[in-house]
Amino acid sequence: MEKEEELRCPRCGSTNIIEDPDAGELVCADCGLIISSGVPTERKEWRAFDSDEYIKRAHTGAPISPTRPSFGLDTGFIGQDSVSKKSAKRFQRTKKHVSDSKEKTIEPALMKIKDVAETLNIPEEAVEDAAMLYRMAAGKGLVKGRSMDAMVAAVIYAACRRMEIPRTLESIAEFFGLKEKDVGRSFRFLFRKLGIKIPPPKPEKFAYHICTKLGLSEEVATQATRILKLARKMGATMGREPVGVAAAAVYMACQEQGIHRTQRELAQAAGVTEVTVRNRYKELLERIRPTLKQQSTEGE
Repeated sequence: MEKEEELRCPRCGSTNIIEDPDAGELVCADCGLIISSGVPTERKEWRAFDSDEYIKRAHTGAPISPTRPSFGLDTGFIGQDSVSKKSAKRFQRTKKHVSDSKEKTIEPALMKIKDVAETLNIPEEAVEDAAMLYRMAAGKGLVKGRSMDAMVAAVIYAACRRMEIPRTLESIAEFFGLKEKDVGRSFRFLFRKLGIKIPPPKPEKFAYHICTKLGLSEEVATQATRILKLARKMGATMGREPVGVAAAAVYMACQEQGIHRTQRELAQAAGVTEVTVRNRYKELLERIRPTLKQQSTEGE
C-alpha cells in the first residue's frame, strides 16, 4: 500500500492544515492561504425547530477564522439543568488553566483589528489576512515590547497592500493617532523579519477610489488609468507615493474631459496635500503630456 502523501501549503510549505467543514475549505493555519474549497462534508443527521434545540443538538460551532481566539476552535460551555453548579465551576477552572497563554496575549490585538477594519470598511478577507500576519509576528516574538497599535496598523496596511485595497499608510496611521513614519517603521521591521514580500501599491487602484469618492464617470477613471500606465512605462511614477500620482492623473483626466475639479478637491479625496497634487501634476505634464498628444493625433 502506498503511503499517503502529507498535505502541505503551496505558499509556505507548512503541514499545519485546518479543515473548515462548515465552509468546505482547507486552510493553512500558518499563512492563512485557502488551499482548496468545495470539500465535500457530511450534512447534519438531525433537525432543530428552535434555537435552543439547535444549540443542544449542534456538533459544530462557527467557521474557523484567524480573527477569533484559537481560530474559533476553543471549547465553549453551555450550562444545562443536568449539570451541577459545582461541576460547571470545575469545568471553567480547567478550561482557564489549559487555555493557550499565547492566544490570550494576542486577543486584544485581534479584537482591535476587527474593530478598526470595520470602521475603515475593509473587506473580510483583508481582515483575516491582517489577523494571520499578526499571529505570525506574535509567534516569532516580534510584537513583544512594541506598540500594539503600531503593529496592528502595520498588519492592516500590509493586508490592504496584499489584497490591492486602496488604503494609504497615512490614513491608517491617522486613524490610530500615530505618526506615519512610526507605522512605516513597524511595517518595514515586521516584514523584513518575517521574510514576506509586500507588492508595491498600484496607482490605478487609487485612481478608481478617488473617482468614486468624487462621483466622477467611468470615462474619467479609464483615462486616468491610461495616463498612469503610460507614466509607469516612462518612469514618471518611480519613487513617488502612488496615491499622489493617482490624484494628479485624475486631475489631468478631468481637464482632458472638460470636467471642472480643483486640485484641492483631488487632494482631499486622495488624503494628500494640495502641494503634492500640484507637483505630481507638473511632473506628468513634463513627462507624458507630449506623448499623450501624439497618441491622440495618431488616433484621429
